[in-house]
This record gives sequence, C-alpha cells and structure tokens, in this order.
Amino acid sequence: MIHQSAMIRAIAPWQFQVCAFAQELRLDSPEVRMSWVPLVSVEEATSDTKNIYDFLQNKWGFVPNYYQALGPYPQLLKDQVDMFTHVMFVERALTREIKEQIALVVSGINLSNYCLAAHLEILGRLGFDKAFARKLAMNFESAAVEPKVMALFKFVAKVSRQPADIVRQDFDAVREAGWSNEEITEGVLVAALYACANRFSAAIGLVADF
Repeated sequence: MIHQSAMIRAIAPWQFQVCAFAQELRLDSPEVRMSWVPLVSVEEATSDTKNIYDFLQNKWGFVPNYYQALGPYPQLLKDQVDMFTHVMFVERALTREIKEQIALVVSGINLSNYCLAAHLEILGRLGFDKAFARKLAMNFESAAVEPKVMALFKFVAKVSRQPADIVRQDFDAVREAGWSNEEITEGVLVAALYACANRFSAAIGLVADF
C-alpha cells in the first residue's frame, strides 16, 4: 500500500482524493458495502415501482442502486429515469460517447465514487480504453482528445467548479472551438445532471454496483 504522504507528493490533492474514493470501493467493512438509506429491491417493489424497474432491467441489465434508493417514491423514480434516459441515451446534438465522457469528467471533479465507477464501466462497454477513461476521471486535461473536445471539457469543468464565474467569453470560446449552441446547451445539461447525481449518491452513501 502506498503511504499517503508519498501519494500526496506524487499527485495533486484533488487527484489523491479521487484515488481515495476509488479505493473505498474495495474495502470489506459492512459500513462501506451498505448504503445509508434502505434500498427497495426488485422483489420488494410495488407495482408502480416494479414497472419502472422492468424498464431499467431491459435498459441496463440490472437495476442500479441509484434508482433502488428512489424505490419508495415512484413518481420521483420515474422523473429521474425519464431525465437520465432522455439526456444520456437519446442522441440529439451530442453523441452518447461525448456525453458519457462529460459525465466522467464531471464525476471526477466532484469526487463521486459511485458515478466514477459507473461511468468508467460504461465507457469500457462503449469500447474506450481503460487508461483513457481513467485520465478523464483523474485529470481530464491529460487525456488525448482533440482541441475542440478539450474546449468543451474545460467549459463543463468550470461549470462544475466555478459556475458563478462563467462569463459570456467562456461560452463564446467553446463556440469558437466548433461547437453549436445546441451542443453546448446539451453539454451543460449533462454537467448539471451529474452535479445532481454526484451529490445525491454521495449524501446517501450509495455503494457502487457496476
């Protein structure tokens, strides 16, 4: 095991925290394995919740803990499933691949162990190299992407870190890099969606299930 002080010297503080969050996923204590709120399993679901779970089962191959945490609230569950489905799975201005990369960049910035695990897995399923995906999560600016794509990543990073400091010049810089208004809008929506997902999953102690 690498001594913490050595790791701090080797990488930036926020990167060390991402490593620490990822390491938590491998711990064996019951406190780490269990979410802090009761999850509603497929077997326990009421009819309204079960219908939504069936949709998720067909879409994902299983029902993620994120949605099981909303199992007691069928309307909220439906709203969240609809939002994620329409934003992430339906291709409009941005491709699914770019949106998943944005989700990983934002989840790395927000130190979300749950969403990092999920989107590292999803990018792998989409055919992306693990080393590339890790760079997006740990330090996206080191990832080998086109300048146009990096401009979008830097913009959503500022949206995540300093939303109050966004100015017109920031938006114009992304547009000058080659992105349309529609593409930028959708990228910002993905970043905002994962601001919600990252905080929700962290605040109730969700355990990674990917």
